Amino acid sequence: MEKFLTYFEDKNFVRWVLHYNEQSDTYWKNYLEKNPQKKKEIEFARLLILQLQSKKEGGSTEEEAIGLLSGIIQQIENTNRKKNFRRITLSLLKYAAVALVFFFLGIGYYYFQKPESFSGLAEQLYSVPDESSVQLILGDGKNVPIDQKESTVEYRADGKIVINSRDTVPAESDRQAQKLNQMVIPHGKNSSILLPDGTIAYLNAGSRLVYPNFFKGKNREVFLIGEGFFEVARDENMLFIVQTTDLNVEVLGTRFNVSAYPSDNMIETVLVEGKVKISPNSNNPFRKEYTLEANQLASFNRISAETIISAVDVSNYVSWHNGFLNFDSSDLSRIVKKLERYYNIKIILDDPMLGIRSITGKLHLKDETEYVLKVLAKTASADLKKLNETTYVLM
Repeated sequence: MEKFLTYFEDKNFVRWVLHYNEQSDTYWKNYLEKNPQKKKEIEFARLLILQLQSKKEGGSTEEEAIGLLSGIIQQIENTNRKKNFRRITLSLLKYAAVALVFFFLGIGYYYFQKPESFSGLAEQLYSVPDESSVQLILGDGKNVPIDQKESTVEYRADGKIVINSRDTVPAESDRQAQKLNQMVIPHGKNSSILLPDGTIAYLNAGSRLVYPNFFKGKNREVFLIGEGFFEVARDENMLFIVQTTDLNVEVLGTRFNVSAYPSDNMIETVLVEGKVKISPNSNNPFRKEYTLEANQLASFNRISAETIISAVDVSNYVSWHNGFLNFDSSDLSRIVKKLERYYNIKIILDDPMLGIRSITGKLHLKDETEYVLKVLAKTASADLKKLNETTYVLM
């Protein structure tokens, strides 16, 4: 998959796809004859360029940009599901940069006037976050680090961005230009963001939210990797849509939680109040849509593409944004994964069978890490051993 990116950086290849001429056609046909093993990657690159060009000519909106970004990332995840997460992320960012450049700079402008490579652009727009701080990445590429473990970001009506109720990022000079911003939350941190429409998004550790600096058109669309709890400002004229790699959640105004970490096989959507519509974001005409009501959970299996709806105690799924974890007959392995992300630590299960041990209880996340782990160990009838400042063993 990654190899086809080289064709995006080849001006001759792009000219051949978009502006046919006999000389370039002869060159690439000869190239394919000599390199038949590259046929699939060349065809993939060609089709994506044509798809992006047709979107551009049709006057694509930020909703379509985020939608295409979602589809591209889904392809990457499906290909790399079993590979190292960091490697997936780096690949994902390159593809994301490809999509965004086509939408917001234009194919011709980029290829015939801009010298940068897509790899460089990916690093500029989607740099891998510093593990010690939250990153607010603005549409102009400016990166604003936020050091606090818990932080707040607020978009004001005048275009200013206020961080932790005191630090202010000045409004951009061109406030009419719509640009995609990002909040990137490393493990060990969490943050909340007041979006331009008044919606509040609480972002859990290890998450990324992509959103425009202001909403326009018929929909308000954001893209989520990781976990977020949303309190959506009601607007009868504009749907609010959370896109993930595999599915979309559509609402007018409500409170719900979406967990869509790349390393998890399940995407879970829990509704606290109101109604939401959930649909796979593939183009399959036979895809099935689901409507969730309050106190229901939709579990989407990325492997089987099946969705199961069940009644649940929503506090077990949304309590993290209030600073504690509720769990009722949950597997220990599930709780361990949440704590690893929240505290940015590694928890080793000495006996794999410990992972399926059923646990019921409550953990206060604002307590010291080691204290929380001792409480968990006691609840699970296990012993805790500290190997170093970031590694623990349950046995």
